[in-house]
Amino acid sequence: MRQEASGGSLPHVDLLRQVTSGLTSRVEEILVGSDLTLDQWRVLHTLTEGGPLSMSDLSGRTRISGPTVTRIVDRLVERSLLYRNVDATDRRRVVVHAAERGRALCRSLAPRIAEAERDGLAALSSTEARTLRRLLERLATP
Repeated sequence: MRQEASGGSLPHVDLLRQVTSGLTSRVEEILVGSDLTLDQWRVLHTLTEGGPLSMSDLSGRTRISGPTVTRIVDRLVERSLLYRNVDATDRRRVVVHAAERGRALCRSLAPRIAEAERDGLAALSSTEARTLRRLLERLATP
C-alpha cells in the first residue's frame, strides 16, 4: 500500500532521512576526534554493551553486512580496540570481544554521544522521545 504525500508534506522516507542525517552528523562530529566511523562506533558499542559475539551475530545486531563487519572488525583489531578468539564450544566460529582499550574509548564517548542524541531530539518532550524510540524499535524489528 502506497501513501501519497498530501498538502506539500514530505513523504515518511524523506522525514526519516532528514532526522537520521541530523543525528548522524552530530554523532560523527564527536567520533572524528577518535578516528572512528559511525559504523565502527556501532560495532564497538554493540560489543562493549552486549558482550562478545560471533561475526554473524554482530552483523545481525548491527545490521551491517558480513563483509563490511569483517572489514570494520579488522580495522578495530589493528587498533587494539577489539580482539578475536575461537569459540570454545565450536572451533569453527570466531568470537569478537571488546578489548579494554575499546571499552575505555566507548566509555569516554558514550556520554557525549548520548548528549548529542538528546540535543538532536530536544524538540520532543521526554514522553515523546520515549514514544518515538518505541515506534522506531517496532519498525526496526524484522
